[in-house]
Amino acid sequence: MRIALSLALVAVLAAACSKKEEAAKAPEVAAPAAPVAPAGPAVAAADLEGPKPGKWKMTTTLSAAPKPITAETCVAKTSFKDMDAAKQKAGMTCSEQSYRREGADIVGHSVCTIQGGMKVITDSRISGDFTSRYTVEAKTVMDPAPTPAMKETTMKITAERIGDC
Repeated sequence: MRIALSLALVAVLAAACSKKEEAAKAPEVAAPAAPVAPAGPAVAAADLEGPKPGKWKMTTTLSAAPKPITAETCVAKTSFKDMDAAKQKAGMTCSEQSYRREGADIVGHSVCTIQGGMKVITDSRISGDFTSRYTVEAKTVMDPAPTPAMKETTMKITAERIGDC
């Protein structure tokens, strides 16, 4: 399974990717359900590197799904800038897209529209290092939602690097 699904789920749970490598980026942009503390310094997407290249085991828990999904994928060198480009390729247009540091965490906020007119608002928090383990927590609101259960969803992705590809 690609995390294009997770991006689509964080876009249809809120972000989108077309390659396995970009799929792992989805978690990076994904969003937090936790309240956001006072704003830290803004950072450009180009300045944020993604996970260390290699094989990653990712467990995704979605509030709209009955059980967690676990997948292993090989990730090439990635960045948040690459993930933003993947969203555009997937037909998402974002009117707002920001990242900032809060201590060691990265906090993101996006307001995007998917082809067909669905508005997707995602708030995310990414913690951990991108060399061995990280966690993404996201809250996404979709309007109109594909189903009533998907109007407001939460997602948690736990990623652990398990070796080289």
